[in-house]
Parts: sequence; C-alpha cells; structure tokens
Amino acid sequence: MPRTLRYLLLALCPLAGGCGGRPPDELTVVVVPKGLTHEHWQSVHRGAERCAADLLAVEGLNVRVVFDGPLRERDAIAQLRIVDRRVATGASGIVLAPQHSRTMTACVKRAADAGVPVVVIDSGLADPDHFVKYVATDNYNGGVLAADHLFEELERRGKHRNPRVVLFRYAVGSEATEQREAGFEKQLNARVEAAGGNVEWVSTDKYAGATRDSASREAKPLVNSLRDRMDAIFAPNESSATGMLDVLRSQGLNKTVLLMGFDASKSLLESIREGDICGSVLQDPYKMGYLSTLCCVRHIQGYDVNRGRTDMEIGTGEHVVVLRNGKLDTNKGQGEEFVRGLYDPAAQAGRDMAKETPDYLKRRAK
Repeated sequence: MPRTLRYLLLALCPLAGGCGGRPPDELTVVVVPKGLTHEHWQSVHRGAERCAADLLAVEGLNVRVVFDGPLRERDAIAQLRIVDRRVATGASGIVLAPQHSRTMTACVKRAADAGVPVVVIDSGLADPDHFVKYVATDNYNGGVLAADHLFEELERRGKHRNPRVVLFRYAVGSEATEQREAGFEKQLNARVEAAGGNVEWVSTDKYAGATRDSASREAKPLVNSLRDRMDAIFAPNESSATGMLDVLRSQGLNKTVLLMGFDASKSLLESIREGDICGSVLQDPYKMGYLSTLCCVRHIQGYDVNRGRTDMEIGTGEHVVVLRNGKLDTNKGQGEEFVRGLYDPAAQAGRDMAKETPDYLKRRAK
C-alpha cells in the first residue's frame, strides 16, 4: 500500500471511531517543538495543555495534547521522523516548530496529503502552501527592538556613534533567529548612522549552536580574540545568550561589554537583575502554544482560521525586558506581573486567555 494512502487511512480512523477504540469526539493534537530542553518549549507545552483544558471545560471537547520533540534542538532528521510517525499513527492535527525552513517542508506536505493539518509555530517554512496557520513572534521586529534598546544603552555610555559590535548568530537555516539577526543588523546600522556614525561589525560569522555548551565553546575563542575590541554583543536566543554570558563572566567582561539577549530563562532574567545583561526580548510562548492548538482544533472543526487565506499569521508579541527600579519591567512599563506572565508557570496559569483569543477562533453561537 502506498505510504500516503496508508497515512490517509490511519488519519481517518479517529473520525470513524475505530482503530483502538478512541471516541469520535476526542482529538489528538501533537505538539512537535524544536527540542525538549529550552524553557521556551516548556511554556509552549503549558499553553497547549491550557487550551485543551479550556476546550473541555467550556465546550466539553476532549483534546489530548501529545508533546513529542527531538532531544537535541539541531536534530532535524529526528524531528522529521517524529512528524511522519505521528501522522502514521493517527494524529488529528500537528503543531510544529520547524528546525529548518526548507528541510521540514517535505514532511509537512506529506502530512497535508494524508489529511492531517499542520499549524506552524515559532519559525516559518519556505513553502507556505501546506500548513494551515502560522503562529509566532514577529522575529524581525524583535531584532529591531533589540537594536533600539542596545543603541540606547550604548548612548548612555557615549559609545553610540562608532560602536564595535558582535552579532553572535544562532544556526544556519533557523528562520526565526535569522529574522531577528536581520532586523537587529539593519536597525542598529540605521540608528548609528542617524547619530552621525557607523557600526564596526567586529564579528558576524560565528554560530552558537543549539545548546548553552556549544555556545560557550564557540564564544570563548571569540571573546579572547576581541576582548579589547568590542563594546556590545547581540545573542538572538536563549542558548546563545546564556553561553556567551558564561564566557563574559569567566573573562571578567560581564560588566564591561553590553550583552543584549533574546528569550527568557531563570538564569537570563536573574542576569538582567544583576546587571550582567542589559536586556532581553521576550516572546510569549505560552500564548503561542495556546493559540496554535486552538487554530488546529478549529480547522478540524471546519472553521476558516485564515479568513479565506488572507490572514495566514497570528503574531504573539515581543517585549523588551529591562531592569527598572530594581524590578523586571518592559520598555513600555507594563510591570513585573506582566513580565512574569511571559515565563512563570503560576503566572501563566492565571492569565485570562479568552481575552487574548481572536474572535474568529472562539466558539460559534448555536
């Protein structure tokens, strides 16, 4: 039997109420993150589970969330196999954070051909024709916000006209971080040029890799070679920022060189409190997990989640978190309670997600 036909028959089993006896009113949404270790993905998981709980409580709809990703964030082959396996074993829908913008396109197409809808989160795909919705941070704008804040910090030090800057990249093919890097580079150039100067990009070709350890290994020789020739560094995700900070601390440069991060972890946020990081752009992965799961369910229910494919994206927001008056705050002054809601499990659980859900995704009136 051809592989695609086998996938299609298996995907139809839940709708027929057979294949293992699963009740026809239960849906299985498989959430496939880039990896299992970063706190970002744990927030995505909590958001997806919260969505399932709300659907059961409010609508009586049973949605089983399965969280299944590769152990290593740069193992694209493992992620591809997970998607294929979950399609073959009867997933109702899949929420996917693709590790690579091109490599993952083929398995998403296979899922679509088998009748299993895919909602893409976090990072985009090169081919948008085979997934039903994209729910993510505006990563380019996140990079712009990072550049704006770093420029202001450089200005306070009187180093904003000819700053020596390191762009510590994440990984080739990661659409999300490539967008952050592009937004950061363009905006910082513009801000510095408007101030009558030019950015000296002392390094833009080093890649941190997927873990804190790999980032530290890459950062150490870079920092050693540039220790007297850099004013600021941008690290575009959690692992690159924490790995770079480890090296700056070991070299005694954590209070000298400005480090601008992206994402949230307990260690990163504590480093902002301690003044070792000048700020970090926080995403809203909880909202990302919630709305992507809801989009997947609504699509299965027959809702037009794209308004006729004219609204293919949902932005989940990006926020610059800084230290103000001894507390974490955003650059817009939204307060520490708001910041906690972006990363802290207890604060996330207390959010009113109905207020954060677009009207077209809410239950239709009978």
